[in-house]
Amino acid sequence: MRILVLAPDMVGVDAINEVRRIQQWHDVATLYGTVTADDIYRTIQEKAFDVIHFATHGGAEGVQLSGGALLDAETIAQFVRLRESSGVFFSACATGRLAAYCVRHGARWAISSEVELLDAVAWKLAAAFYSHQRNGHTKDFVGAYLLADSGDGDYALHVSPMWVQELQRRAETAGSVPHTTPPLSRAEALWWGVGLALGSASLGAALTWMAGRY
Repeated sequence: MRILVLAPDMVGVDAINEVRRIQQWHDVATLYGTVTADDIYRTIQEKAFDVIHFATHGGAEGVQLSGGALLDAETIAQFVRLRESSGVFFSACATGRLAAYCVRHGARWAISSEVELLDAVAWKLAAAFYSHQRNGHTKDFVGAYLLADSGDGDYALHVSPMWVQELQRRAETAGSVPHTTPPLSRAEALWWGVGLALGSASLGAALTWMAGRY
């Protein structure tokens, strides 16, 4: 999975553990130190990312970049739409409003913190989430989140309502498609039974022969 990690140099934010752990499992590009909106735009223009990950200070009005700049919800959503990123991970305090906006304006999913995060533990959910995405949940962001989140209410998973509607339409379409495969006739069922019996007998004979040889 291709992840863009945005970790501007901030007092009170140490993203080193977070970045290192994510790099173990995925294709990660990192913007750190002095990070501006223009840096983010040029990076996303050059390469498409599945996830945009913010490791910085945040709040209802936006996330902080270098020099006191604030990246608001609409600008973040524009970055998502630029190369059709699927998700946004806000490893930043009180970012539920930003996440809710993103899933209504381009992102399939977004993870936010609902509380003031302590820097010493802020990396833990991200590490668990991306680890589970590596282990069989690459496209199953819901499953990865359920496995990673402790359920204490500190984080929230936001899902695009448009994406959910599309899933519902597909399910309804699949349910309305008639099953056109005809049932087996008695003769066909008999031949299948004979074939399975012969196959089972042949396998048993082969195993007996091998046991005698070895």
